[in-house]
Amino acid sequence: MSGEASGPVVEADREAVRRCQAGEADAFRVVVERYANVLYGTAVLMLGDRSEAEDALQEAFLSGWAGISGFDPDRPLRPWLVRILVNHILQRRRRRFLRVIPLPEAPLPIASPETGPELAAEQAWQRREVAVALAALPADAARIVVLRYFSELSLREVAEALEVPVGTVKSRLHRALEKLRTELERGTGAELLRSHDSSAPQDGEAEA
Repeated sequence: MSGEASGPVVEADREAVRRCQAGEADAFRVVVERYANVLYGTAVLMLGDRSEAEDALQEAFLSGWAGISGFDPDRPLRPWLVRILVNHILQRRRRRFLRVIPLPEAPLPIASPETGPELAAEQAWQRREVAVALAALPADAARIVVLRYFSELSLREVAEALEVPVGTVKSRLHRALEKLRTELERGTGAELLRSHDSSAPQDGEAEA
C-alpha cells in the first residue's frame, strides 16, 4: 500500500483520469474494472446486504464520473473513490436507520488459491463473526475498521478518504479496535482480533 504514491497503478490512474477529463467514457470503464472488487467488498461489509452494496457501488461510480472533471490527477484515485462510496453508504444507513447490519448471504471470496476447504470454512466463519461484531459498532467505528483492514487503505489513505488528519485516524482506529475486541469477546471469536495483530499479539491497540 505504501508504494502507491509512485507506481504503475498510479501512473495508469493518472492517465485514465486525464482521459476521463477529456470526455472519454471508455477510460472510466477502466477505473471501474480496476476498483470495483475492493469497493464492492467494502460496501458489503458496511451494509451487510449484497443488493444494497451493488446499488451503493453503482451510485458511487456515477458520482465519480460526474465529479472526475474536478479531480486532481496527481492525487491518489482510490481514496477519493472510497470517500464517495462511504458517503453514499452513510446516506443509505441514515435513510433506513440501519441499527443492525444483516450478514451477507455468503462470505466474501477468499483470495488465496492454496486455502483448503477446512481452512476456508474457518476463515468464512471468522468473517461472519467479524460482520456480527462490526454490526454492533457505531457507524464511525465500523467504517474506519473496514477502510483500514478490509479495504486495505494505509492510515494516510484512510485520512484522505475521511478528510481528517492522520492523527485523528490513529486515535479513532484505536478506540474502534477496542470496541471491536469487546464485541468479539462477547461471542466465540475473541482470538480473531488478536491473531490479526502480528506485531504485538497481546496488544489490542496495534494497527496490524
